[in-house]
Amino acid sequence: MLKDGKPHHEAVQLEQLYTIVKIYFRLATRNLEQMAQLDRCEERRGCGLQSFLMSLTGLEAFTNTFFHLRSQEVESEEMLSRIKQSHGSLSQKIKDLMLLSPDGPVQDQDTLIEQIFSLSQLRNEIVHPRWTPSSVTLQRMAINGLVENRQAIFESVQFCRETLYWCLLVVARIAQARGSEDIRGFMFHWTANYDLTLPAILQELGLPAD
Repeated sequence: MLKDGKPHHEAVQLEQLYTIVKIYFRLATRNLEQMAQLDRCEERRGCGLQSFLMSLTGLEAFTNTFFHLRSQEVESEEMLSRIKQSHGSLSQKIKDLMLLSPDGPVQDQDTLIEQIFSLSQLRNEIVHPRWTPSSVTLQRMAINGLVENRQAIFESVQFCRETLYWCLLVVARIAQARGSEDIRGFMFHWTANYDLTLPAILQELGLPAD
């Protein structure tokens, strides 16, 4: 057996490219569903944190894989070179690849990039935790060595749900830019969300319909 043109004598599991993306969005959705069923704040926070991280990881996986395929289709070395770069923010990478793509910028691109940048900054804080000492004074009694825990925000089902749908909206807008009037097949192929439409995503985010 040859793998990538070289002899290979061990077991190997190869899958379709889109499965790399789907698994993250599936995990984001499952944790979000489980989160809504929990009463304890700590347990809800754990599921919310996982849903948040998997949503953004899914979007990053989509960005790297979809635009890699697109670069091959249009034979763009510039796109491929940008995909391989690991420095910089996810939002900047998405913006650069959209500009390099022949499909052009997507609808409401500035708003989307701004939202993803904000969420990505929070993700960076979460995956690279640091202790910034804080203190509080109550009736002349000072308590030092405390920390403001940003993770408390993940107890909110609404926040975690909106994060997932902002990420899904980026995927949907890219599908739309490719000329897909019905994005349901594209969304299922890349995110494992069945029968998901653009109006449904916009409604979830409280945004006006196109």
